[in-house]
Amino acid sequence: MKNRQTRFKLHGRQHGLSLLFALMALVVLTLAAVALVRSVDTGSLVIGNLGFKQDATSAAGQAAEQALTWLNTNAGQTLRGDVAAAGYYASSRDSLDVTGHMSTASNRAVVDWTGDGCSLYPAGSFGTCVAASPEIVLNGGNNRARYVITRLCAVEGNPAAIDCAFPLGAAMTSGGNKGSVDYKQGKAVIAVNNLQYYRIVVRAQGPRGTVAFTETIVQM
Repeated sequence: MKNRQTRFKLHGRQHGLSLLFALMALVVLTLAAVALVRSVDTGSLVIGNLGFKQDATSAAGQAAEQALTWLNTNAGQTLRGDVAAAGYYASSRDSLDVTGHMSTASNRAVVDWTGDGCSLYPAGSFGTCVAASPEIVLNGGNNRARYVITRLCAVEGNPAAIDCAFPLGAAMTSGGNKGSVDYKQGKAVIAVNNLQYYRIVVRAQGPRGTVAFTETIVQM
């Protein structure tokens, strides 16, 4: 009888251990399932955000094309001075922080991308608020964009009389043939042409607060 009672006690303990291991395995499987669900949700969220980002970048490209159209339409004397209402500036404005994250200087110039007086930036964090172009509605209202154009010149005015960026292929002459009376050693003259460089920066905003910036340098 004693042996049989001992055997029953051992069987009971084994059944108890089996139940404990089964519960532990169930907990592990539950945790793995939760982790898998969260991983799938995170992956879907990342893919969705990438889609919105690509859509906003595409909209920025469309806005840049409209900026090019504006430049072509207003080529000539108009481009020698600022046209702030259209987001155009005839000088490079080196202190301009177009994204708002390129500088922390309190005297920097920032862009009014939202049309509300640069409220995107804390008071006292900038010195000048620069107007952007009027808002452009794209893709049926899903995206909105504004742009800023700066001519790569030191100041406003006639490019032939001020310091501007010109193509590297501009012709250079020495001022005379070597050996001739008018030849001057080491002096070079750049033959200036009418081509100018312009910088176009676009900020596009899409669903869920997605924001994309693009920058284009054009010569025309």
